[in-house]
Amino acid sequence: MNRLSIPVIIALVCCIGCNFSGGMKKDLNTGLTTNYKGLHVEDSYMEDESGNKLSSNKVDLGTTVYVVASGVSNYKQKNGRVYPGCKILLTDTAGKEIINLPDAFANMTDGFKPEEATKLSARLSTGDPMTKGAVYNLKATFFDKENKEGLIVSEVKLEMK
Repeated sequence: MNRLSIPVIIALVCCIGCNFSGGMKKDLNTGLTTNYKGLHVEDSYMEDESGNKLSSNKVDLGTTVYVVASGVSNYKQKNGRVYPGCKILLTDTAGKEIINLPDAFANMTDGFKPEEATKLSARLSTGDPMTKGAVYNLKATFFDKENKEGLIVSEVKLEMK
């Protein structure tokens, strides 16, 4: 066995033992783009108040929309519980912040069993000061409070109608 193959084998064994997750998903209907690292996500999409998947980024002013990450796994557990967080940022096209909520899940201090935290959703109620015809940038960041490397970042441009 030559000298190069031993470090390569060691590197492969280390990589196989790692629990790495990362990637990108894009919903071609709505333009929702999701990047993830550390956490794993099977699907990401937008839905309305009734739980129907949206087929466009055009949203009626005065309605509620959700950014959803489903099939979420790979949390760092603490005493058999997981602790997801959710930052919601809404800006106009000039970058002016309309909503900046650092953690929509802040009051969920007891955490969840891992199987209870596989579907995460960020809720946005549209309305004042948003206006019809305007475009807004919505960014929902789901994160693992026990592992700062665990992130799911979803972004979409919403057009108010």
